[in-house]
Amino acid sequence: MADSVKVQRWLRAIVGTLALAAIVFQATAIIVREGEAVLITRFGRPLRIASQTGLHWKMPWPIDQASLLDMRRRVYETGHTEMLTRDKKNIIARTFVVWRIGDPLIFTQSVGIGGGAEGKLDGLLTNAAIGTLGGHDLSALVSTNERDLQVDQIEAELLASSAPAALKNYGVAIEQIRLERIALPEENVRAVFDQMRAERRQFAAKFEAEGEKEAAAIRSAAELEAAQIRAKAVEEQARIRGKSAAEVAKTYADAHKINPELYRFTRSLESMDKLVTPTTTLLLRTDSEPFSLLQSKERQ
Repeated sequence: MADSVKVQRWLRAIVGTLALAAIVFQATAIIVREGEAVLITRFGRPLRIASQTGLHWKMPWPIDQASLLDMRRRVYETGHTEMLTRDKKNIIARTFVVWRIGDPLIFTQSVGIGGGAEGKLDGLLTNAAIGTLGGHDLSALVSTNERDLQVDQIEAELLASSAPAALKNYGVAIEQIRLERIALPEENVRAVFDQMRAERRQFAAKFEAEGEKEAAAIRSAAELEAAQIRAKAVEEQARIRGKSAAEVAKTYADAHKINPELYRFTRSLESMDKLVTPTTTLLLRTDSEPFSLLQSKERQ
């Protein structure tokens, strides 16, 4: 009987010790998971940040108190904001930002545990967008000429102007800012279309000028080639004529050698054929050339 009582006492002591240990563990242990951090405050004052994953310790409540912080990246989309560009064109811009808690202590002091960071970011990003886009023309955002677009540069300027202030004032680390949408008020749509038409006309005039230049070069080359061909043809013609004249002269010379009188007679006839037309009337003596040849033949 006494042994059973001792066993029960030992069991009660063990159970009580385990229960007390569990209570103490729950009151003093902190388990930090991946993507989380815990802010430990002592009597309401920040003490330290537990950001490494694993088991951490603190004093039990009400001495120390632990506040869980979500350290993962988050995306926030701003509202539509109307602003002026450098060339006095109204646009409606909307951005989105990728952010996370960069300094847990500043974050909890300026924003708090319950949230509200995105509301503070909205005003900060709106002011940054107004200042940045006010330093660029509308063509840097909307243009058919790729060389005029400066969207990447504008986004880099937005990040550079807002990230340091967000980290310093709110403990928020801004990692990325992008222009999600750019719209135009109704009164600016016509101006944009006119600008696009003007740019298209410039492209058309440029292409026409290049086409005319290329056509002129082609025409010049063709005219030069034609002149060269004509020069060669004239040269060949002169060569052929010279050769033909030489052959004719040789033929005449050979004919003269064979029968000089016949040669003179035929040459005289050729001269008469060139001089006399169908309306020409000639009175010639029979003893003049070329009829003298006929008389000499009759005497023989």
